[in-house]
Amino acid sequence: MKNAPDKEEVENFWREIYGKKVSHNEEACWTKNQCQQNSSMEWSQIREKDVVGALRTRLNWKTPGRDQIPNFWLKQLRATHKQIAEIFKN
Repeated sequence: MKNAPDKEEVENFWREIYGKKVSHNEEACWTKNQCQQNSSMEWSQIREKDVVGALRTRLNWKTPGRDQIPNFWLKQLRATHKQIAEIFKN
């Protein structure tokens, strides 16, 4: 990645998005509909096998994302799968 932002720029960027208190209309009809349609949805921990399963379906040499790591290497570097799952959990 060329010209990567420094730590302060990244923190300021996300602070603008997640640092502000927002309020939502709890009575909005669409939220109640979603809750009824998805009543069985629960949070589940992301495990190493979930990471492996997700990577299995990715094309090896597709253009990498911002991390600039091709899927081929994410698949092959198996020692990182557990750490990737931990990152998602956190």
